[in-house]
Parts: sequence; structure tokens; C-alpha cells
Amino acid sequence: MESKKHKTISQGSLISMVAALFILLGIMACAISPVFVLKDVEIKGNTYISNEDIMRIGSITKGENLFQLKTDDVKKTLVKDLRIEQATVQRVFPSKLEIDIVERVPLAMIACDYGYLELGQDGIVLDAHRSLRDMPVPMINGATVSNLFVGDSAGDENVLQVLAFLARLDGDTLKKISEINITDTSNVLLYAAGSVQIKIGPLQELGSKVDITESVVKELNQAKHPIEYVDARFEAYSVKLRQ
Repeated sequence: MESKKHKTISQGSLISMVAALFILLGIMACAISPVFVLKDVEIKGNTYISNEDIMRIGSITKGENLFQLKTDDVKKTLVKDLRIEQATVQRVFPSKLEIDIVERVPLAMIACDYGYLELGQDGIVLDAHRSLRDMPVPMINGATVSNLFVGDSAGDENVLQVLAFLARLDGDTLKKISEINITDTSNVLLYAAGSVQIKIGPLQELGSKVDITESVVKELNQAKHPIEYVDARFEAYSVKLRQ
């Protein structure tokens, strides 16, 4: 009886070992199979960061095996970039990677001592550039910052007031403003819709100009005649048509 029991246990162990071997071989086959090679990367949620930049930041290379790609590592690498607030990375078999990004929205560009900075909410520097690049956010003119790098925060009170104002505008309005000039803080000037000047008034009153700015920019986009400037310093704004 005892020998039969040992024989039964041995057969059971052998079957388990064979099964485990087949599973291991299957995993190894998948790991080297050309069927599971990364061919497509779908990136969603990015407006300001290019697909190429996201691929580079995440060290993602087409042609690598999907089983060997560590999605948690890719996610951790992506969110280390200050421009990326959240990231979701998942495999879609047999050959696709899906990345969903939530960006920290840049609000403005500003000149610095070595080029230009992208500024986000609270003045945080999201990125730096040696030359001015095309960005769908306004350029702050009339102020400069120095000795700031990615991860630092701008402490200039005038700049912070501008950023607080821009953060309250809706996305469509923000994209259509090309410049905000604070050279004369008693008469802040915006430029939108093909460089039309919008007179806003004193910098300290900027926080109360959100609604009127959105209305003016919307009207500029629908205007049928060329506009020279808009005076929005008062509760009811006026429009000067170009002669």
C-alpha cells in the first residue's frame, strides 16, 4: 500500500513538473515571438507635448518585445517629467501600447536670461528652450526672469498675477491670445485674433477681466470687419474698426 502511495505521489509530481515546463516554454516562446513585438503606440491626452517627446521620455522603442516592456517603469519615468501630471500605460496584445496622458497645462511663455520658459500655474517652470518655439499659449512681454530652471517657480508678483488671470480663462480663449504686455502695469495690453490689441486696464484689476476677455476674444473670431483695437478697460467694451 505504501509503495503504491509513493508511486501515486511521484506520478502526480511528474505531471506537475511537465505542466510547469510547458508553461515556462510557452512564456519563453511568447517572449521571443515576433508576433508580440511592439508595432503601434497610441498616445492620448497630450496637447502640448509631442508624441515623439513622450516616446523619448518613456524610453519606448518600437520593435521591443511587449512582454519584456515594463509598463510600471514607463509610467514612473513619464510622471517624473514636470509637464506630465498623470500617465496610464497598458499593453494591448499582440503588438500595441496605449498611453493616456494628463498634462500640466502651460499658461504662458516668458523670456529668461538664456532663452524662454514655459510657465504653469503658480509660476512653476515646466520646460525651458534656447529659442522661441511655437506654443498655443501667450507670450508675457514687459517682464523677464533670471536664474530659473525647470522645477523652479517664478516669484515676480506681476508675472504671478498674469498667470492667475490666464489660469481662469477657458481653453479656447487662452489659445487665441498671442501676447500679454505688462510693460505699463497701469494699462495691460492683450493681443489676439491676428494681433488685435485689447486694452485691459491696470494689472491689479486683471482678475476681474476674465469674463469680458472671453467675450471680446469670442467676438473677434466672429468679426466680419478688420478691427484695430478693443477697449475693455470699462464694464462695457468698445470696438475700433480699422479704416
